[in-house]
Amino acid sequence: MDVYLLVYDLSGGLARQMSLGLLGFQLDAIYHTSVQLNGREYVYDGNVVAIRPGFSHLGQPMQKLHLGTTSLPMDVIEEYLDSLRGIYTVEAYDLWRHNCNNFSNDFVTFLLGEGIPSHITNMPQAVLDSPFGQMLLPALSQQINANKRRGGILGIEQQTPGSSVKPKSQLHHPSGKVHVVSTLGQLDELVERYRKSCAVVFFTSATCPPCKTLYPLYDDLAAEVGDRGALIKVDISQAFDVGSRYSVSATPTFITFLRGQQENRWSGADPTTLRGNVQLLVQMAWPPHPHLALRLPSFSNPNAEQITFTKIPPLPKLIAKLGPTSTDPAIQNIATFLETRASEGPAEATLPDLAAFTSLIRTSLATIPTPSLFPLIDLLRCALIDPRVSGFLAEESPPHQTLGAILTHVTTTIPPSSCPYALRLVTLQMACNLFTSPLYPPQILTHADLRGLVTKLVSSSFLNESHSNVRVAAAGLLFNVALANGKVRRGGGPGDELPEAEQVELAAAALEAIAQEEISAEALEGMLRALGWLVYCLPVEGELADLLRALEAGEAVNLEARYRDVIADIHETLIGISLDPRLMPNSAGHLDVAQRSVRSCASTPSLRSRDGTVPPHARMDPGGNVRVVVRVRAFLPREIDRNAECLIHMDPLTQQTTLLVPNDTDPANARARSRKAVEEKTFTFDSSFWSHDPEDEHYATQEDVYDSLGEEFLDHNFEGYHTCIFAYGQTGSGKSYTMMGTPDHPGLIPRTCEDLFERIAAAQDETPNISYNVRVSYFEVYNEHVRDLLVPIIPHQPPYYLKIRESPTEGPYVKDLTEVPVRSLHEILRYMRVGDNNRTTASTKMNDTSSRSHAVFTIMLKQIHHDLETDETTERSSRIRLVDLAGSERAKSTEATGQRLREGSNINKSLTTLGRVIAALADPKQQRPRPGSSRKGESVVPYRDSILTWLLKDSLGGNSKTAMIACIAPSDYEETLSTLRYADQAKRIRTRAVVNQVDSISQAERDAQIAAMAAEIRALQLVVGDSRRREKDAREAEEKLEEYQARVRGLQQAMEERSLVAEGKIRSLQTENEALRLHLKLALESLRNPIPAVPVPVPVFAAAAREEKETEKEVVDDEGGASRHEEESENKENEHGDDHDQIHDEDADDDDDDGDDGYASGGTGYERQADDMHDHMSGLLRDLDLFRRKIGDDKTRFVDELSRRRPLANRTNIV
Repeated sequence: MDVYLLVYDLSGGLARQMSLGLLGFQLDAIYHTSVQLNGREYVYDGNVVAIRPGFSHLGQPMQKLHLGTTSLPMDVIEEYLDSLRGIYTVEAYDLWRHNCNNFSNDFVTFLLGEGIPSHITNMPQAVLDSPFGQMLLPALSQQINANKRRGGILGIEQQTPGSSVKPKSQLHHPSGKVHVVSTLGQLDELVERYRKSCAVVFFTSATCPPCKTLYPLYDDLAAEVGDRGALIKVDISQAFDVGSRYSVSATPTFITFLRGQQENRWSGADPTTLRGNVQLLVQMAWPPHPHLALRLPSFSNPNAEQITFTKIPPLPKLIAKLGPTSTDPAIQNIATFLETRASEGPAEATLPDLAAFTSLIRTSLATIPTPSLFPLIDLLRCALIDPRVSGFLAEESPPHQTLGAILTHVTTTIPPSSCPYALRLVTLQMACNLFTSPLYPPQILTHADLRGLVTKLVSSSFLNESHSNVRVAAAGLLFNVALANGKVRRGGGPGDELPEAEQVELAAAALEAIAQEEISAEALEGMLRALGWLVYCLPVEGELADLLRALEAGEAVNLEARYRDVIADIHETLIGISLDPRLMPNSAGHLDVAQRSVRSCASTPSLRSRDGTVPPHARMDPGGNVRVVVRVRAFLPREIDRNAECLIHMDPLTQQTTLLVPNDTDPANARARSRKAVEEKTFTFDSSFWSHDPEDEHYATQEDVYDSLGEEFLDHNFEGYHTCIFAYGQTGSGKSYTMMGTPDHPGLIPRTCEDLFERIAAAQDETPNISYNVRVSYFEVYNEHVRDLLVPIIPHQPPYYLKIRESPTEGPYVKDLTEVPVRSLHEILRYMRVGDNNRTTASTKMNDTSSRSHAVFTIMLKQIHHDLETDETTERSSRIRLVDLAGSERAKSTEATGQRLREGSNINKSLTTLGRVIAALADPKQQRPRPGSSRKGESVVPYRDSILTWLLKDSLGGNSKTAMIACIAPSDYEETLSTLRYADQAKRIRTRAVVNQVDSISQAERDAQIAAMAAEIRALQLVVGDSRRREKDAREAEEKLEEYQARVRGLQQAMEERSLVAEGKIRSLQTENEALRLHLKLALESLRNPIPAVPVPVPVFAAAAREEKETEKEVVDDEGGASRHEEESENKENEHGDDHDQIHDEDADDDDDDGDDGYASGGTGYERQADDMHDHMSGLLRDLDLFRRKIGDDKTRFVDELSRRRPLANRTNIV
């Protein structure tokens, strides 16, 4: 396919005219480029869109450059475009550094291996570097930002009909088609081809109207079935042998085949019957896999992501290890690309010359010593984090020459025993990063040579017993390969893309590695996950299934057999101490759970009072301290599987919680055993909720927790106090269950909401003069950013984070946070579900649904009481803040990597800051102000070190009644001890809660406030109206300006036309002048050289006349100087005539000598002739002089007009 670059000029030609004066250099155009390919024009205008070439509002391009030809298939090109959508978004658009020209350069580089002309890509930076560009930058940036908010830059919209840019979900799912056969051999071939699936034969006839009504439905069914079966059409009027074999005499008739055998036959044109039979046939041919009946969330997750290694080491140190190669331009360009991408984001990073970099890698494999190769491969690994680099390598020509050379060098050229650890590790990580682009997974699965090298790399790395990191990376690569194949398998295709032979080899290597792995739990988990994805939904009858049966894979991965002796010892130990009263408080008395009256959230009455189940001393005392309660959860399945022991003992009378010494054989407390001293710890809290054993009489249900804590805090809210309840604990300790609960066992938040509206309903019935206004908000703190959970998440776009501000009266608050009014429990639960669905969660080893953010659900309650007797109004406002903190976690325990590890780091950072704040608030000595500080406590309490603590500033040490629920795990000594110490410190914090009430105001004061607000509203309306008028005036001025510009352009055109006319006149007059000059020259020549006249005899009186003339001449000579001067002037003017007269006088003298007196009379005639000629020439000269003056006047007039209008033209161009 031919690749064209379409170049537009956004300036409309003004850049060429005015750039030299404004910028200091010549600019031919303001370039806007797009790429034309396969009859479509691809352009970046906020998003990557496809349109018909030249059919946007920009019109036809200024240039159409043929850049080359690509042989890539359109499916591959569309996938690459889909990968660019995350980089070229409307938010990432930058007029100077990330624009349409950058998109065109990246796209053309992928298609052809080289980019667009450099003068186009460098144009924005050249303009920006000029003073004029710096002056225009603020205005242009403001305009671009305004266009961004409208979803585009130039207003180019995607043209849906015929568009070739499809969503990712539509890629690689080709629709089936109806097979039309006309011979018996063709039919047999199709049935045999689909022998392992199914086929439908539609017998029709060209003259059968009912058959034609089924044609559209049959085509749709073929598209639905796809490659899972064959839908065949046979015209029996042409294929007589087919109709004869199956005895078809009437149409329409259908025959179905299942795995090569005839299954069903029917006739008739019923669309419902046809659709139902075809769907049933496909379901019989492709029955649901047995794995789908199992609850396997880890393998059934369609959004599972590949494992990548995205950490970038210090680049200067890494490059320095390359030695002399470090100065190569290709290395420096890659380093610059990585630094820009890390600091400014992918949108700001322009792809370097990847062809030069890959060429350097291939050359270095033979020139650089093997131990020094790993920095070069690590650079490639870092570059592959960008999907554009992975896409470039996926379409490299010859195919995979760079990756093939690297894998061959590592797996074949270097003996496995002598391959350096660092080189093998970064090669595995580099191979994992190939999966950042959707282009490479199909290549690895289908390209035989590449697939073989990857398989060999994984198998040989599993055998590396010296370094567990190598086995972890190999497990990650196997996981990526298995996940890519599993997605194809679940897509409904006819089979796997990964051949079964490779699947068998990889599964065998994984099983062997699992059986031998005894060091690294991370490597073991990775191998198990990879093997699980490899065998999930595999064909029941096949070589891989036979291998798993032969090797007894179920026993191989059963880890219980490996530790059977240890588990037996633990089991005996637990049996021996199971009656210890410290582990099971009051275990002598048992209470049947079925006999307990467990009330649901729906049956909870409003304004309920305590039922006595919680001791009075457990209620919040009025001293203002933070109330701290602790709750222990039940065992999780993984704890039950390892026969974990409960380390928690709670006394329901004293509310003491005791942490017992762990058993030495418990593998979960290996870190605790390494401590020098492990001893029992006892803590006393406001309440201790025993939620470990449901059969215990002191078992605390969700309702008990609310009765003890939530109900009393809601009372404080109706009294006008702000309240806050937050849950803290290790990940997987039950915080979200305590706060949110389940549909069957609602937690603290839904129970609080239900009780709130029940109280409001009851209060309005009793006191109708009180009105209530309830609003809610829901946000999360994720990676130290605040995100509104009530705002829908837009796919393929980065989340929008909110900013935090602090008010002198209200304290810290979230700017632009959504606050929605609610009027019923149904509405508040609906918003709560929206927020829960938008909340960030992920699976870790410690918790399958670990919260990766701190969630804050806030209820704003306003009570307005109007006294009818005094006509006064009182407003009381309160805030209920319910916080579900993310769990503290250890990376070693959760085995988190990549994004999960970064999330855990930010979680621990915020929780650590929260601990420092609690420590500072709990110790009054630390709250003494620093020297020079005027505000107590603010100088030492590190509220602003974390977003979480800043937002909870008022709740922790300000105007709020606060409670902390410490959720602990029953079997983890270290984490539980940390949580209990945290809670023990928090209970010493004192808050300064006050009633938030607005003093009562009278009707007159309220009317005055209403009038003032009405006046303010009117003033604002006037401001808005004035703004609208200014906008209207600006639009009118803009229209007038456009009109003036149009008139100026018309005047310029008229001036150019008149200039052309004037030039034509001048040329015409010059031509006429030359003609007159030529005529004059001919006349003068004729006078100088006259044609001789024929001599005529002179009469007798000629001599007398000549004497008389001479006498007169003498008389004249005697006169004064004035007469002589006049005669000389006359002689000069008639020089030629005198010469002619002299000639004739000499002839006359000669005649006198001859005595011929008859010739003198002829002299008078020549004189008259000369006088006439003299007069004629004098007139001609006068006319020529007038003509010259006229030409001069015309030329002066036209030149003056041009000189007067040129400034106007220049002034128009500048505007």
